[in-house]
Amino acid sequence: MGRLSGKTILITGAASGIGRVALELFAKEGARLVAVDQEEATLAEAVAELETEALAVPADITDPEGVEQAFQEGLEEFGQLHGLAHFAGVAHSAISWKLSLEDWERVLRVNPTGSFLVARKAGEVLGEGGSLVLTGSVAALGAFGLAHYATSKMGILGLARTLALELAPKGIRVNALVPGLIATPMTASLPDWAWRAEVEASPLRRAGRPEEVARAALFLLSEESRFITGQALFVDGGRSIAGLPSLPPGFAKGGGKGVHGC
Repeated sequence: MGRLSGKTILITGAASGIGRVALELFAKEGARLVAVDQEEATLAEAVAELETEALAVPADITDPEGVEQAFQEGLEEFGQLHGLAHFAGVAHSAISWKLSLEDWERVLRVNPTGSFLVARKAGEVLGEGGSLVLTGSVAALGAFGLAHYATSKMGILGLARTLALELAPKGIRVNALVPGLIATPMTASLPDWAWRAEVEASPLRRAGRPEEVARAALFLLSEESRFITGQALFVDGGRSIAGLPSLPPGFAKGGGKGVHGC
């Protein structure tokens, strides 16, 4: 039996990156899956490749009605939900004095507000023994060129801790993953100097792999972590205990793209 046998898990951001790897891993561990993403074609492809009961639900996590519909379809299909793995998010980089209000608001709308909408609904429908896993980022500790992203991810950590307190009487656990630099489509566009700086600043001297984050989520959703709630699990190769990476000459003066992980 798999570590998620008998459980139905809703995964957001399931069409690509960490979310898609988690979808495949959870399927192998015996879970029934509700896969949510706004990229409909890619989502359908991801679900079609699974050898388990799975439902693809195209939805925008920033739309309350879309979130409601995603959970409703999952409940109609499987009867019950046992966990949430929330990976959907967006990253964008700009030095603060060149950061538009539109980009600031877009990142905050998707990351903490989207997390709130999804987690709020999960807290409503999950029963005792349920587990919510949200996704922060080591960037929350401070990241050059990522004022909006860092703010958004720190907000998610606060949200997870608060929901852990509020949902504990219902027997529902809430934790957050805090990835560092992970090799995903989101980070593929990083300039070479930024990638090297992040790797060199990590004590393990490498980027993480999506499956390493997915396995941490698996642990938090499984019965193995049933006495763990309100925690931030850093999956960052030690990046959070290292200093800020060095920046190329003239970067602060000229602006440019910042470094981001998950």
